[in-house]
Amino acid sequence: MRGLLTPIIVRELGQVILRPGAALLPMFGSRVLVSTEPREFNELPSGLLPATDQLIANDPRFQPFYQHEKVLCAAGGTAALTCWVDRMASCQWAGDYHDSNMTTLNYGTSAIRLCWHHDHVLREHSTPKLDAIANANRAAFILDHVRSHFLLPEGHQLTLPELCWWAVLHDLFDLLPETVAAASLRVKPHTVPAGTKKEADITHTPAAREIVLQKVTNVVKVLEIDPEPPQAFMKIPKRHRWENAKYLQWVKSRPCVCCGARADDPHHIIGHGQGGMGTKAHDLLTIPLCRQHHDELHLDMVTWEQEYGSQVELWYAFFDLSVALGAIA
Repeated sequence: MRGLLTPIIVRELGQVILRPGAALLPMFGSRVLVSTEPREFNELPSGLLPATDQLIANDPRFQPFYQHEKVLCAAGGTAALTCWVDRMASCQWAGDYHDSNMTTLNYGTSAIRLCWHHDHVLREHSTPKLDAIANANRAAFILDHVRSHFLLPEGHQLTLPELCWWAVLHDLFDLLPETVAAASLRVKPHTVPAGTKKEADITHTPAAREIVLQKVTNVVKVLEIDPEPPQAFMKIPKRHRWENAKYLQWVKSRPCVCCGARADDPHHIIGHGQGGMGTKAHDLLTIPLCRQHHDELHLDMVTWEQEYGSQVELWYAFFDLSVALGAIA
């Protein structure tokens, strides 16, 4: 149990008085940890904080980020979130009586772990308290996925750079809050001035997120053009397979072209004159796929292309995007 309290300081007696209220009173049965308030919590009201192992889950700047559909999809989607909540051992609703049987309530795009008694009472309800529990579960699930993605140990406190780097790897950098982007660049957050101004007095200052976007899209520069390659002047030129680890890293960081989920593999095109016996397509001829759709494609290419379209057309669209974003330059 964690809380955010405003102290009453009695300097003459060297004492501090806290008014926890009924919700937080149980936490004072033994010693408690006292810490200064993080700057990010300035706007939060006093009282009970959502129960979570990751402090960054309570950062109000990231709440819209945690609630975005693309972020949840990159972390595995609603089904993975439900499975994660299924592992909780106790009912998340406070009460005097709890049934010994447990279930998981699907609540919007999140889930809540409840005993049968509270599931029966709350299943058709929607309250601010249920919203808070569901939102906290969603944020905690996403952060646990990020921790696992980077192979960090249990109990590791995720930092802002770690979460932001995960967002960059999964093409979610445009969803990062403006205040977070500004903090990373050490500039003031972008604001729109009120009132009227003369046109001559207006100076354009790009938003911090725009600056981050430009930096991210310029990270991967992989293609060099030689208008007179030496092999072209040979009578029997030797073909070389083009390989580039940086480009494959870029492909893998993009969403799956089939479902939009986090890509697991850069798929090298097969068929269409590519990927024959003992050969493999150039690294440039790749598209991002999740593991499921990658396995399905190699299992039955014809059926896969009937459902999702030609690999060549999908590659062309992805290649066009890569050039437009500056990944290939």
